[in-house]
Amino acid sequence: MTEFLAPATIEEALDALREDGALALGGGTQVGILIRHGLVEADRLVWLGRVEGLRGITAVDDALEIGAGVTLAEIADSALVRDRHPALAAAAARVGNPRVRSVATLGGHLAHADPRQDLPPVLLALDAVATARGLRGERQVPLADLFLGPFDTSLAEGELLTRVRIPAAPPARRSGYVRFTPGSETDYPTVSVAACLELEDGVVRRLVLGLGGVAGRPLRVEPPELVGRPAGPELFAAAANAAVRASDPTSDQRGSAGYKQAMVGLWTRRALASLASTDNG
Repeated sequence: MTEFLAPATIEEALDALREDGALALGGGTQVGILIRHGLVEADRLVWLGRVEGLRGITAVDDALEIGAGVTLAEIADSALVRDRHPALAAAAARVGNPRVRSVATLGGHLAHADPRQDLPPVLLALDAVATARGLRGERQVPLADLFLGPFDTSLAEGELLTRVRIPAAPPARRSGYVRFTPGSETDYPTVSVAACLELEDGVVRRLVLGLGGVAGRPLRVEPPELVGRPAGPELFAAAANAAVRASDPTSDQRGSAGYKQAMVGLWTRRALASLASTDNG
């Protein structure tokens, strides 16, 4: 019989996770499915919903810190997130359906490491850094180093994601997120693109892309050759080509590998054209 524990502190949670067969549980939207289908087994479920140290969305030294236990609905509804990083709030608002968003947590979303998920591309483009804590202390993990492959992260055995820190956006930055879901809007996107664009007098000072659904893990792409070039159709096409070159999708029921590469190029151009033509923050 599976043991169920509900620790109240991070220390209690880490201690509970020391046992072989222990599995951390956030909102349970993915873990429940995996257990039901026999894809994972757990002798002990450690529910993190009572751990106050994993909660909260706060401004710290101009950066934004989001606890791993914060739900996606709370991220979507947060005035702080909407004001400082609207692309992240917009992405959180499009995950699944209201029921899923009300229980799914940021930590669980990232630890699950499905390459099609919505928030990782945005957090990659925003230079986010996660904090992982284990019994030996805590360490900082740039999001680009967290994801290793499908459902695989660099988290060590017994480590927990405790929070994610997003640096302050410079005044010239415009950010956005687009997703291509030809079926149901509540489905995983076939491909998704997050873009951060910094312009000065119409010239690109920085351009970062986060891509989802086009490889075994979400990708971060920052082509240095595009810096110093004027924003316009030629630059957007060059950025789209860089996104396509970085992609390594597999064919599945959502489309062939070639189709997905074509879509990531198309949606990269659309994302950047939208940012260049608005005062999006």
